[in-house]
Amino acid sequence: MYRTKHITMNQIAAGNYPYPLYSFTYFLDSMERLGIKNIELWAAGPHLYLDDFTVPMLERMEQDIRRRGLIPICFTPEQCMYPVNIGAREAYIRERSIRYFEKALNAAEILGISRIVVTPGDGYREESPDLTRKHTIESLRYLNEKAKRKNITLLLEHLTAETTNLGVKAIELRRLWDEADCENLICMVDTDMMSRCGETVQNYLDAFRGQIGHVHFIDGMPSGHLVPGDGVLPMEQFLKELDEVEYSGYLSLEILDGRYQLHPEDAVRRSLKWLEERMKDH
Repeated sequence: MYRTKHITMNQIAAGNYPYPLYSFTYFLDSMERLGIKNIELWAAGPHLYLDDFTVPMLERMEQDIRRRGLIPICFTPEQCMYPVNIGAREAYIRERSIRYFEKALNAAEILGISRIVVTPGDGYREESPDLTRKHTIESLRYLNEKAKRKNITLLLEHLTAETTNLGVKAIELRRLWDEADCENLICMVDTDMMSRCGETVQNYLDAFRGQIGHVHFIDGMPSGHLVPGDGVLPMEQFLKELDEVEYSGYLSLEILDGRYQLHPEDAVRRSLKWLEERMKDH
C-alpha cells in the first residue's frame, strides 16, 4: 500500500454532494461528526439553488458554517444538470449562463470562498467547435474580470465528450486555458472524468507542468463518482502521482452516485478511512 510523503489529511475536503436527501444543517453536523474541516459547497438544490437565495440567507449560511469551525474551500455551482452553457451558440443561453455565474461569484464572496469551479461551454455536434470555443473564451474572460475584483480564482474543470465539445482531454483543456489567457484561471482535475477517456493525473501534470489548482478525487467504473475503493480506478496511482510532485492543493470528495444518498455519512467515512490508511500523518 502506498503511503504519501507530502500530502496530508489537512488537504482533504468533502462536499455536500451525497447529502441531497438531508438538510444542509445535517450535512454541516455530519462534517463535524467526521472531524472534517474543509468543505466544498455544491450550489444545487435543495441546499443552495442560486435563484432561491438572498443575501440574508447566504449570510446565515456563512455563520452556520463558521461557528462549527468549518472552512469552505471551493464553490461549485451545478452546471451540467442545469441549462448552463457559457459557450452556447444562442446569445440568450450565454447571457443567462453568465448571469448564473455572476450570482455564484456574489454568493461565494458572501460565504468567504475564494475559488469557484467553471466548465467549458458546449456546442452542437454537427457544427464546428470553433464557435463554441470563441464564445467560451469570451465568457471566461468576462468572468475572470468579475472574479478578480472579488479576489476569487476560477477553477477550469474538464468534462466528458457527452457534456462538451471542448476540453475533454488534458491537452485540450491546456489549449483552452492558453487561448483564454486569464491570469485568474487555474485548471483542475477530476479523476473520474479523466479516466473515462483513458487519462491519468500524470497527463494533467505534464500538460500544465505540475500546476494543478484543485482535484476531485473519486473512484469510478470508470464513471460513477464513487467512494475510493468502490470502483476500478487506480486511485493509489493517482495519489502517488500527486504526491510525487508535492501537490499542495485540496483533494475533494465529489461523491455523486445515488447509491450513497440514503447513508451519505457512511460513504464519506469510508472515503476518509481509505485516505487515512495511505497518508503520512496517520
